[in-house]
Amino acid sequence: MFRHDPRLGIDLPDFPVPFEEMSAAEQEDILVQWESIRARIPEQIMRFERIIEDLLEAVHSEEDWDVIAAHFADISDYASRINELNMWRRVDPSLHPHPPETVHSSEHRDREK
Repeated sequence: MFRHDPRLGIDLPDFPVPFEEMSAAEQEDILVQWESIRARIPEQIMRFERIIEDLLEAVHSEEDWDVIAAHFADISDYASRINELNMWRRVDPSLHPHPPETVHSSEHRDREK
């Protein structure tokens, strides 16, 4: 009922049928599993924040503009991931069985070109 999202580093709901059409036992199992996943989201956010801090530190010591720009692109991507994780922390599968609509930073970069 969940699939791993490698970009976010967590499992996300992936229901074959709408939540309300599942049996009470299936719904309960999903909610228990989702609460376990949601409990790990703050740790994943902290990992991404540390990566951002490391990238910012690298920016301060870098002189090559192309490298600096690449670091800022990575920072933007990790900030987007943190935003998505914060949205997922608020998702209740019984109310929102499908992932929230998000725009990944690569889509932002593609639009800027």
